[in-house]
Amino acid sequence: MRFDLFWVLMGRTAYVFAPLYLIPFAYGFAYGDSLAGSFLALGVLAAILGMVFGNMGRSHMRQLSVQEGTFFLLAIWFLLAVLGMLPFHLAGLHLSPADTFFECISALTTTGMTAFGDALPPSLLLWRALMSWFGGLLFIVILVTVLPVVSGCFGVDFNVRQARLFSPLWNRMTRPMREMTLLYIAITALSVGIYLMAGDDIFTALILALFTIASGAGPMTGGVPPSPDLMLGAGLVALLSALPLLTLWQLIHRRSGTILTRHMELRAFFLLFLAAGVLLAIPSLLHGARPIAEALGYSFFYAISFLSTNGLMLQEAAPFHTSAALLLILLAVIGGCMGSAAGGFRISRVLVLISLAWSELLRTLHPRMVLAVRQGGEVVPLHSAGRILVLAFFFAAVFSVSSLLIALAGLSPIETITLTVSCLTTTGGVASLAHLDTVAALPVWTKVVCALLMILGRIEIFAFFLLLGGLFEDKGHRW
Repeated sequence: MRFDLFWVLMGRTAYVFAPLYLIPFAYGFAYGDSLAGSFLALGVLAAILGMVFGNMGRSHMRQLSVQEGTFFLLAIWFLLAVLGMLPFHLAGLHLSPADTFFECISALTTTGMTAFGDALPPSLLLWRALMSWFGGLLFIVILVTVLPVVSGCFGVDFNVRQARLFSPLWNRMTRPMREMTLLYIAITALSVGIYLMAGDDIFTALILALFTIASGAGPMTGGVPPSPDLMLGAGLVALLSALPLLTLWQLIHRRSGTILTRHMELRAFFLLFLAAGVLLAIPSLLHGARPIAEALGYSFFYAISFLSTNGLMLQEAAPFHTSAALLLILLAVIGGCMGSAAGGFRISRVLVLISLAWSELLRTLHPRMVLAVRQGGEVVPLHSAGRILVLAFFFAAVFSVSSLLIALAGLSPIETITLTVSCLTTTGGVASLAHLDTVAALPVWTKVVCALLMILGRIEIFAFFLLLGGLFEDKGHRW
């Protein structure tokens, strides 16, 4: 098996990761932070590492193989986690490697959970936010380059017409990489502006924008003050993070808004958002806990926060009714739109499963009918629908096994379920519903298991089983 393109991908990622160190370096240099020199040295180290990896491979016209793609999807998170851990240890804060590894994986996978109970220096807060922002960008870039080669993205192909936009040839991957990056940066700048208009200072606005646009806010941010302006600003940014970036890219190129009105996933997303916001407000209205306007504001804020898998919380205690908490967990499991940085199962896949279930019911009632699985008027290929069904099975299986494993740490059933859902859906706020704002007190092995679950949740789970299948196949076994 050839791995020349694998090393090229690893090198390019490390090389692009290196300039991130310059931002906390500039901040530390401007404000006299002693960590500034460390960030500069680490930036040079990451650039050198990227060049070394790049020289180990060779980019050419060859198509990226499934084995290379799956191995890259797993290995890249460990490489970036090691690079991300170094600033925390060089700061002299006496942090354990397990805590820093968990923290970096949580940030890179845009989960937003934290293992640090104490406050961090401003430069490290900025660095953690930058890792989360880069993790969101990395996933979107992977979505338009590696995942179509590995698995067809489990449904993205019929949503954005993969054949027209993407190519498995390496030399044709550069354009979607560049255009997705520029669009992501533009939306991030817009998000910073939204937070500034909401009343935040420049540093806080930057931190919140970096976290929120990557769908990785969660407990890492510490929440936002419950003011109407900040709730509205954070809600708008969370909404942007859940929208399909691929569709926005098509909108810019075609310069026509008809794609938005005809987009089945977008219509389902907004319908679900509105319905969830109303349902979340019902318990508060029935018990007279808040005025109608305030109850609706809180409900819609949390609806978009969890549907976008941000898990962004308010700084005040939010007493959720049991039904409301369960609805928030369900929203996190469903997740945002395909082509966004949001996690979860994704709305487009849920729509396919609903259509598949309905087709099977009709086929049972009318055996002679010829039915097709459809989404938005387009026929979903049987192999795509089958892969989505397999993905749902793998998600349920991994959730069940990992819940039993995490329960060994002595957690209660609700804590176990919320922590597992948080990791697999990359929504750190779900654990906060069970008052698990930090995992600092958990055993080391539990933190490692949770970190691995975050990676599985970010790479769509199926890639991991593909890698295992490839290993067995290389040994002459059959699955």
